[in-house]
Amino acid sequence: MNTDGVYIVTGATGGIGRAITKALAARGCRVVLACRNTDKAERFINEPDSGGMDCDILPVDLSSLSSVREAAVEAASRHYKINALINNAGTMPGRLTITDDGYEEATQTNFIATALFSRLLAPLISTGGSVVFTTSMTRHIVKLRTDWLDRAVSRHGRFTTYGRSKLMLTHFALDFADELKPRGIRVNCSDPGIVDSSIITMDNTIVNYLSDRLFRPLISTPAQGAEPVMTALKSRLTGCIFTRRGVNHIPKSYMHNPLHALPASAIKDLM
Repeated sequence: MNTDGVYIVTGATGGIGRAITKALAARGCRVVLACRNTDKAERFINEPDSGGMDCDILPVDLSSLSSVREAAVEAASRHYKINALINNAGTMPGRLTITDDGYEEATQTNFIATALFSRLLAPLISTGGSVVFTTSMTRHIVKLRTDWLDRAVSRHGRFTTYGRSKLMLTHFALDFADELKPRGIRVNCSDPGIVDSSIITMDNTIVNYLSDRLFRPLISTPAQGAEPVMTALKSRLTGCIFTRRGVNHIPKSYMHNPLHALPASAIKDLM
């Protein structure tokens, strides 16, 4: 694989991730699938309708900070020159799970590990490159708070914990955009809206049955959910949130917010 100008996509085998990967490949981009399940990634690349994709696989498990560090070292050893890092991976667990690193699973996967992965790969991103974080409309149902790490454990809820992890990620995105701006690297968020993907599976047969008939027909397809990412990659803006309806700047109040319990500087401590 030619390692010049690669596009790294986390969660590339999920619904939106697959759509992003296919859209990039269709444009002739060299895509790196950063995935936990490498067998699934291999099957995806070899699917009949995926023929011709110029892809590589980078093993990474965001529920393990050591795996994140190892993936960054591997990316450097492969001499990747990154055109864009697309942080699409996410999880919305219904049950409380604590990772081996001691964090609630969604909090670590969606925010802490994603922010760490971005920081570690930042030196490999080319001048004029781009970073895109997938945020979520659920960030609107929660508030920033200093005890969010403890809250994710003591008051875990499927939507509130997920929403808070995405709100924290959006805060981080603005800090990161400010930090990388001198290098000409744009940092934005993509809000895909409600998309028919595995992340909205409720682990409940009755709820899933009703959703299939009443809910999912009204929401976006994975390909539609990928559209804001593709728009963000083409834009010269930074510090913004892209949706299918348009683009808005991340609120200035998000930058270096004192309630942000794990700011950009704290991510450095994990490196």
